[in-house]
Amino acid sequence: MEKLRSYLITVKLMPPVTEYGPVDGRKYTLSNMETDESRILIIDTKYAMNVGNVRSEDILTAEWRPKLGEYMLTGKVYISGSEHDEMVALNRYNVLNDNLPEMIQNIIKGDLALYKHVPWLLDAPIYIQYDSHIPRYNVLKHCGTPRRYLI
Repeated sequence: MEKLRSYLITVKLMPPVTEYGPVDGRKYTLSNMETDESRILIIDTKYAMNVGNVRSEDILTAEWRPKLGEYMLTGKVYISGSEHDEMVALNRYNVLNDNLPEMIQNIIKGDLALYKHVPWLLDAPIYIQYDSHIPRYNVLKHCGTPRRYLI
């Protein structure tokens, strides 16, 4: 997994999702393509896990969810399951942790039109769950707000 480059992103809005909404249940799937260095961001009401030519271990999923009357963007990255030993998990954790800010930026900038219609989302918190069978890498990380990633 190499450093992500924002300019190689393809964004697909899948109906019924539009640039205006819906916000509730708006789901993002950011994947690395196997064939080249490009990434694909699919915005839908369900996760797009079966997209052809993507590396399934390099997927960031995220969703807008209401909580206590406000929205939060919650996401998940896969670190390791029982098929990986601790060294592989550590390597994946370090690489994904380094790439996470740019991955989040790809999601935020890929859906930029949404923030023109619902600008209060710019100040909503972002939480990313690192999914691992090893407790030390199975953590929840606060990643700021979308406004931070517009720079």
